[in-house]
Amino acid sequence: MEDTILRKIKRCLALAKSSNPNEAATALRQAQTLMQKYGISKADVAASDVDSYISSAIDSGRTPPAHMAILMNMVAGAFGVDLVYHSQFNNGKWRGVVEFFGLDGSPEIAAYAFEVLGRQLKSDRNTYISSLNKRLKRATKIRRGDLYAQGWVQAVSHKVVTHKRSAVERLAMASYKEKRWPNLETARGRDRTSKARSHDLQAKLQGLIDGDKVDFHQGVHGTKRAALH
Repeated sequence: MEDTILRKIKRCLALAKSSNPNEAATALRQAQTLMQKYGISKADVAASDVDSYISSAIDSGRTPPAHMAILMNMVAGAFGVDLVYHSQFNNGKWRGVVEFFGLDGSPEIAAYAFEVLGRQLKSDRNTYISSLNKRLKRATKIRRGDLYAQGWVQAVSHKVVTHKRSAVERLAMASYKEKRWPNLETARGRDRTSKARSHDLQAKLQGLIDGDKVDFHQGVHGTKRAALH
């Protein structure tokens, strides 16, 4: 029922932009009448234009490591969307997913780009870790692997052009977020590199080198041309 009313309101608001003053005024009154009758606000109308798409979080667990959190936000910025990270304890393990939300099909494109980039980052990080001295402690390997991943993401981010959201996009997405998640908490990624030593920094340098080889194409807005080669 609400979807039907929202569609009627949107049609009226579209007609309210008519160059015919009488037609525009009549349409605006109809929209205002419907909004008042059904308790629908401008924010509700704006939020109804937003859709979302859920993507795998690439084994990120309850709280994603810092490099994955940076990657998520980098992709979101590239396609003008926002995101929420969901985690759930299932079969003895914490599993996370990323929900991108925005307008005009951008969430699905962002999810696709994130999955492609995330898989490549995971593969490159694993390859780098496997190249390390086998006598190193597991904690050292994880730390260096994460430093490598941070460098990798940093290099890729230099190829990304951040989408500048319009006022309409900002209102729609803020309204959608407030409606769906009124008590949303802000969290930070797990940083496992805080105890890095000088001889660990080569890992980040190698990540920068490998990440610089990645060709990230944002493509045409609204298509699945975001790709990694």
